[in-house]
This record gives sequence, structure tokens and C-alpha cells, in this order.
Amino acid sequence: MQFVRIAQLTAGKFMHFTRLAACAPEDVDLDTCVGVVASLREEFASRFAGVRPLAADFMLFTDPFDLLVNDAPVPLQMESVELQCNDELKVKFRTSSLLSFFCDLVLPSSNFPKYIVHIQHIVAMFSSTYCCDQLFSKMNYTKSRLCSQPSDRHFSDILLLSISSIEPDIESILHGKQHQPSD
Repeated sequence: MQFVRIAQLTAGKFMHFTRLAACAPEDVDLDTCVGVVASLREEFASRFAGVRPLAADFMLFTDPFDLLVNDAPVPLQMESVELQCNDELKVKFRTSSLLSFFCDLVLPSSNFPKYIVHIQHIVAMFSSTYCCDQLFSKMNYTKSRLCSQPSDRHFSDILLLSISSIEPDIESILHGKQHQPSD
């Protein structure tokens, strides 16, 4: 498909390039545009070269019931066959989220030990990225909400509180304080 788009761009057909279509034809340097698109294509190919061999591993996570068993890693093929033959698990997979399906509550690790370990590796690949993205988003939100420039310590405390899963017990904190009546 990318080669078709490059060929169309070379021919001056801008169907897939709406911004170029809006420009005057004499303002468009087709050779430069084709060079940029080809360069981007090569860059994407090189950046994702390490990911392509993992496609079957990701498929085991995202859609294990549609993966051809022969495409699965050899140690997981028998468990993959067992999983695909289990109609009850197939229904549960379609009606639950990926992470909840792979928890012991849905997919029993005693029946699929190698499969569960494989899934844990896949999830671990992306969990740190997710956590970093979440923290960065909270950091930007916190910065935008503060009226004054906080000190590094104050900002650090705010971020720590925003990512903490511990719920403060406000009632017990208030009962432990002595309140002074105002005159």
C-alpha cells in the first residue's frame, strides 16, 4: 500500500495527501515530497524491525483463539491447542478484558503455566511505559493546576500523592487534632 501511495505522489495525485492537495501545484516539489515519504517509510521499517518477530507472541496475548497453533512458540503450542479447544474460556475471553482474562480468576494458571508466564513477560514489556506515561500526564496536569511555582520538594510530594494507591483516613487525622475555637 505504501508503494502505491509513493507512486501516486510521484504522479502528482494527492488523494492520500490532503494538505498537498490544498497547495498550488507550482508550490509542491514532488521530488522532495517523495524523498520525505520514502525516508519516513524506511525509518518506520527500521524502528519496528525488532518488533515484527514478536508478532506471534503479541497475538498470543491479544487474540489467542485466532492464532494458528503452528505460529505459536513450540513450548506453548500444546497449551495453545488446549486453550483454543475450550469453548467456555473462549466465551470468557470475548466478554472480559485482556488483563482480567489472564488473571487466575479466568484462565487457571495450573492448566496453562507456560502460557501465563509468557503473558506476564508481554505485560511486563509495556507496564513500565504505561506507568511512566501515567506519571508524566499527572505531572503536566499538576503543573497546569498550580497557581504559583512549587518548590521541588512540594512538587515531588504532590506527584507522590497523585500516584499513591493509599487512601488517606481523613476522619482519624481530624479526630487526632486539637481544634482551637476562634474568638
